[in-house]
Parts: sequence; structure tokens; C-alpha cells
Amino acid sequence: MIERLEIIANGLTHHLRICGNNGSNVVFLHGWPQTSYCWRHLLDAFADDFQMIAPDLRGIGDTEKPEGPYDKATVASDIWAILDERGNNHTILIGHDIGARVAIRMTLDHPDRIEKLVIINGRYPALGDLRTSDLSQMAERWYFFFHQYPDLVEELVSKNIRAYYQHFLNHWSHPSYTYSEEDIAEYVRAYSVPGSIRGGCAHYQAAMNEDVEQWESDVGKSISTPTLILWGANDPCSPPFYTEGYSGVFLNCQFHFIDECGHFPHEEKTEETIAVIRQFLIGSS
Repeated sequence: MIERLEIIANGLTHHLRICGNNGSNVVFLHGWPQTSYCWRHLLDAFADDFQMIAPDLRGIGDTEKPEGPYDKATVASDIWAILDERGNNHTILIGHDIGARVAIRMTLDHPDRIEKLVIINGRYPALGDLRTSDLSQMAERWYFFFHQYPDLVEELVSKNIRAYYQHFLNHWSHPSYTYSEEDIAEYVRAYSVPGSIRGGCAHYQAAMNEDVEQWESDVGKSISTPTLILWGANDPCSPPFYTEGYSGVFLNCQFHFIDECGHFPHEEKTEETIAVIRQFLIGSS
């Protein structure tokens, strides 16, 4: 059974979904425009195998929303503080989208504490974050630039929160997948919490500012932690070509691309995602 709790760590109140009490610790880190709710199927699936923690990242959903900072190193320090509060030292990281970047940051900085790493549709900016010559990708990622103006975003989006977030959930998913009304309602609720719209913007502001210097210092570094790169093959905002060069960074990695799947494999292709991750983590499907 998935439990929900709040914990104070790194000076902030964090909302967590937790499940399981056996085996290694697994931390699930969500992306945008989602929350820890996105991991509900995986939390249930691995309840008998692991101790699992899925936080809402700072600024999003039911976690506290400070003015800043929101760079990946700071968000990573939140997760380390949560693990320290719970007495967890070694862990497995599973990160999607922004959460994948946080997971990579954690693995680069403290490889001795990470047993395994799973990256789900998450770009590694140190390899180059944009194909600037690819105009379709520049157009696809207009929201990166829009989110640099949080006052404007909050003013416009707050008029119809559902339409804004449902646009991304639908557009980034494969046409064959449809979110349930319950799922849409939960994401809308989470981003309707005061400060959540600005918190989402803050993550993108950091991505184009503070994070840049951090990633530039990582150019040439490698990760030897066993890594699974799991990717929706039809993701319009993070196409599979973003994995080019990954094998030169993640020295002990394996790839799995899911057909007829967009940006959210853990939602769109739940059974295949669970089977692939299970095989990677414990060797059986």
C-alpha cells in the first residue's frame, strides 16, 4: 500500500509517497509536468522487493515552494537530506525528465552511494542540450523560454490550469494512450496548489542559468554505475537522438527503447516499463 507522509529535510517540508519495506532503497524522481503520483504503478509493482520513496520535487505539488534556488545540485541536496533523515545510505535512483537530471547529478557527485541508475527519457545536458540546427526541436521546446517569465506564465496559466497541463501530457504521449479523468484531475490539483506554477517555472529557469555552469564542469566526466537508459521511442520533446553519446558517459549501461510510446513510459507502457526495470534491478521479469 502506498503511504503519503511529510518530512522536513534540507530546511523544507517534503511530501513523499512511500511503499515497501524490504530490500534496497529505491528513489523515484519525477519530471514536469508531473508529481510523485506518476510513479503509482511502479510503487505498487515493486512493493514486495524494495523500500521505495517518491518525493514531490521542491516547488511542485505538495512539497514546500521556496523562492529558490532550483539548480539540480540543490534539488539533489534535498534528496540526500531526505535519505539521511530516513537513515538510508545506499540507494537505487530512477529519474524521469527533470528527475533524471537530478539523478545524474546525484550519481556524479556521490557515486559511492548509488547502486544502480535508471534514466527514463532524460537528457544529459553535458552532451549538449539542444540540436540548435534542428528547428523542429527548437519549436517543440518553446516552453523552456516561456517559463523564463514566471509572472506571465502564472497570470496566463492560472486562467485555465487544466488546459495547459493536459496539453503537455497529451502532446508528449503517443496518440494511442489516453489519460484517465482521475489522472488528469490529480495533476491539475497538484499544479493548482499555490506556488506550483511558479515552482515549475523555477526548474526551467535554473536549467537555462545556474545548471549551465554545473553541466559545463561535467563535460568529459563518466559514470561507471550500472545504468539503464529507458526511452519512449516516439517522444516529441526528447527524441531518441538525445541518447547519442550516452554510452561514452555511462560506461556500464544498457538501452531499451519502447515503441509506440512518448515521453512517459511509466504511464503509457506501464507493463513493459516494469518488466524492463525489474529485469535490470533483480534479474527476473
